[in-house]
Amino acid sequence: MGNFPALFAQSKSNLNRIYGYVTSNNIPLKNVNVSIQDKNRRTITDENGYYYIEASEKEVIYFSFVGKKPVEVIVEDVTQFLNIKMIEDVNTLDEVLVKTNRHEKHSMKNKPKLSKLKTAYGEIDLRSSPFASKIVKGEDLNVGAIDLIEAIRGRIPIYGVVYQGSDPVGNEGMTVGHGKKRVRILPRVYTMFNEGSGLAIWDVDGFVYEEAPHIDLNDIAYVAVLRSVAARTKYGTRGAGGVIVVTTKSSMLRKTLKRKLGTNENQYQNNAFPYIDKESNIIGVLEKTDSNISEKKVYETYKTLSAKYQNSPSFYLDVANYFRQEKENNKLSLLVLADMEKMFDKNAEALKALAYKYQELGEKLKALNVYNKIIHLRPSYAQSFRDLANVYSENKEYQNAWDMYIRYLRRGFKLEEKGIEQVVYNEMKYLYAQKKEEAKIKEIFRIKKEEEETLTSDVRVVFEWNTSEAEFLLEFVDPQLNSFVYEHSWAKNSDRISDEKLKGYSSDEFFIYDLGKGEWLINITYLGNKKYAPTYLKATVYKNWGRENQTNHIKLFKLNSYNHKMQLFKFNSIFR
Repeated sequence: MGNFPALFAQSKSNLNRIYGYVTSNNIPLKNVNVSIQDKNRRTITDENGYYYIEASEKEVIYFSFVGKKPVEVIVEDVTQFLNIKMIEDVNTLDEVLVKTNRHEKHSMKNKPKLSKLKTAYGEIDLRSSPFASKIVKGEDLNVGAIDLIEAIRGRIPIYGVVYQGSDPVGNEGMTVGHGKKRVRILPRVYTMFNEGSGLAIWDVDGFVYEEAPHIDLNDIAYVAVLRSVAARTKYGTRGAGGVIVVTTKSSMLRKTLKRKLGTNENQYQNNAFPYIDKESNIIGVLEKTDSNISEKKVYETYKTLSAKYQNSPSFYLDVANYFRQEKENNKLSLLVLADMEKMFDKNAEALKALAYKYQELGEKLKALNVYNKIIHLRPSYAQSFRDLANVYSENKEYQNAWDMYIRYLRRGFKLEEKGIEQVVYNEMKYLYAQKKEEAKIKEIFRIKKEEEETLTSDVRVVFEWNTSEAEFLLEFVDPQLNSFVYEHSWAKNSDRISDEKLKGYSSDEFFIYDLGKGEWLINITYLGNKKYAPTYLKATVYKNWGRENQTNHIKLFKLNSYNHKMQLFKFNSIFR
């Protein structure tokens, strides 16, 4: 593996001029406040919605306007042009602050951020349903207690505890009342929310118990109480005394890793158009070339035009596609891509699109060379390490792949259950489980027992995009035409996008564990990237992920048509 002398270099602090337009519903917004957070640099937009401001990498540009939801953009090395679309600000009650003479009480500020509750009989939307009377985070329970009931005592209102049943003499138990008679502890509780009579039941990760089961208290994520009337609706007469719902961290981790594509299930409306790669206008000029003229002449025409389009990465990618697909000349296509690599050797976003194209074409060594350039341009980006490790793995250089993942960890990045950390974790698990000898792995990589089932899946889909400002909706449609939508936008998922910017990544993964019979569809609705250049989206579909017969297929998509749902691809037992 090559040396990386620049990996620990500091990013430049020079100010760059950033400009663009601010609109709302396609109407220019005048007097929008544009400022750099924690700095004295600020400006406002003119009557055309135009602004410009100076900022350096990692600074945050803040856009605010009365009645509109504020927008924050973290500046990157390539940030120059930002078109901002502002939306109406819908007021929501995030916090109620009650002030007294000496105390302040936050009634909602510390409420657990849990929007949906999984039960044995379906999900409950906590934002609109009155079902949940009380929700407590696992970290707020008494984890030093001897059992689950004692852990929730004082946190969740319990009216009383009932112990029932006798054990044979001599067994360990708890003495109740006078004498030495020992009884088996069958904890049953009344809750203070019961409108009727009866004992509460327990729902732990979708399994219902009459008594409180034994649980590792440190593994509890949330505990919720359902009122008896509401519980009866879900659980029938069993829920007459109320239900205590327990969600464990391990179950949440399994659901996170499986990525069931959300819970916003709807019926697919068959409303996606076929994906069409809209080529630049320059292709029309090349196509007008007389068919009797040699391909050399066509290439010379391209070279003449390249001076005019030298700042457009899409120009080179479109022309390369033209030579490969229309002229069936792979050599000229690769020459065009080589020109692009030279022209944009300092532009990480353009180089990422080029690397994607090389991977789609099976030019693994060329892709490896480009990813090496990117990691020198972006040594602080988590994605730089993951991409290089991934392409090493594709080239069957497993030892270099593992070493790059270790470099990722040494840079301070973690292995967690979200974002780039989840992607890296799953890829490291694969190397450790399947390629340990080839990778010469010496480190101990512990896989939790509850995660063993996530080592393999029928399909794993990894999406990567070349610009962090890209916004889109991905739609997964199963063979029964159930539609699941994942929205990657600032308006709906600002925390996720901020995390991407701060850690430096632009990718996500999805698992399908039971492919079943019939076809799956994956559609996209592109929402833009705050500039006029297209976004390049790479999709890698792994079949039989984590197994010995694992295969993968890479396809690159050019996104430049806004607000139109397009079908990217479909697959069943054979990826197409």
